[in-house]
Amino acid sequence: MSLRRRMLIILLSAFFLVWMLATGYTILNARHRISEGVDNQLAQAANYLWLRAKRTHDDDENLIEALRDMQRGLGRLQTLQFQVWNGEKLLMRSPQAPQHRMSTKPGFSSGQFHGAHWRLFYRVDAVQGLDVIAAIEDDFSGDVAKLIAFNTTWPILLALPFVGVAIFFGVNKGLAPLRQLEAQITQRSPTQMAPIDASSVPREVQGIVTSLNALLERLELAIESERRFTANASHELRTPLAAIELQARVALKARQADERDRALHQIRSSVNRATRLVSQLLTLARLDPEHAADLLKPTDLTHIVRDELAAIAPEAHNKGIEVELEAPEQALIMGDADSLSIMVRNLLDNAVRYSSAGGTVTAVIHIDSNGVRLVVKDTGVGIPEAQRQKVFDRFYRMVGSASTGAGLGLSIVKRIADVHRATLRLDGRSEQSGLVVRIIFPKNNFV
Repeated sequence: MSLRRRMLIILLSAFFLVWMLATGYTILNARHRISEGVDNQLAQAANYLWLRAKRTHDDDENLIEALRDMQRGLGRLQTLQFQVWNGEKLLMRSPQAPQHRMSTKPGFSSGQFHGAHWRLFYRVDAVQGLDVIAAIEDDFSGDVAKLIAFNTTWPILLALPFVGVAIFFGVNKGLAPLRQLEAQITQRSPTQMAPIDASSVPREVQGIVTSLNALLERLELAIESERRFTANASHELRTPLAAIELQARVALKARQADERDRALHQIRSSVNRATRLVSQLLTLARLDPEHAADLLKPTDLTHIVRDELAAIAPEAHNKGIEVELEAPEQALIMGDADSLSIMVRNLLDNAVRYSSAGGTVTAVIHIDSNGVRLVVKDTGVGIPEAQRQKVFDRFYRMVGSASTGAGLGLSIVKRIADVHRATLRLDGRSEQSGLVVRIIFPKNNFV
């Protein structure tokens, strides 16, 4: 249901309900006031008849004349019926009054005779025994109340269509800024990420527009980031692919077996580099810190580090690098085992790659009251302090680096640390050259 239709239904329903309640109140109030007036006039009529009856006694003509005078004075009370009793003797009655007492209860009461409901007033004279009973049809007050209610409400009924039209146009006018906002958003191209103009937007939807502008800003940053990522990735992939093509040509033209073997070895090396680069790109692309909470579950960090050290040990042994592990038997955290393995693998791979022969790579896991701390130390060239923040950027490589990497390792490590709400810090080694990478998983990541 549209907002316009909902507002029209609510406003028209509220108007009709208020009108019904006002009409009901008018009828009840009018009936109550008229009933009070009728009771007063019944009491006045009974008192008037009692006075005339007391003066005239058995003078019927005077009583009849008194009744006529009273009817002329009371107007609509021509339906008045009365009885005048002296003890058990009926002295006088109106033409439609019954022969028996219309009421036996002194004061006001209700009764029924001649097939109609009547309002009665019984005036008792205990001294002279002259009793007067006056009655009027009970539907009189109801008829008058309905007449008053009709005269009060028919102008409202007549105005109801005009009120509906006024509400319709008023709602349309009030929703005009929303239609303008809709047009402003609809006319945008998919690449237009500029903030929406909120100057003419109603206060009630300014929060929505503000949130939408914030979303557009984040989306623009994400698109720009992915655009740079794609451009850099294509640039980085171009080098190993070109090398593969070049070495393939060399292998095809080689006349000597050893020359062909060297070319094939170069092809295999380029393929391995391209494979590693593509794997890193896919890993980096699928990591999303905002939706990582569903992936986290109890994970043993010690087990992951031990497995990754065992996997990289042959490469380290070939370079003459010693690998060491200092860790408790178990270090449970809330994490994603796959992404943590990738993070540790990149840290160890960088440490082995940048360390020279005879060096050492050490992984340390420490648990204290602040959290779980993972430290990877190497004896390589280290990273100058001025470049320690830049190395987290995608495809950034230090000037003068002899590594053949793509500059994605630490970027992936940073992304995975962010997913786990962990703190990542790079430091130098005071006693010798090398790099110390510290990742601190917060206390609320404990299991």
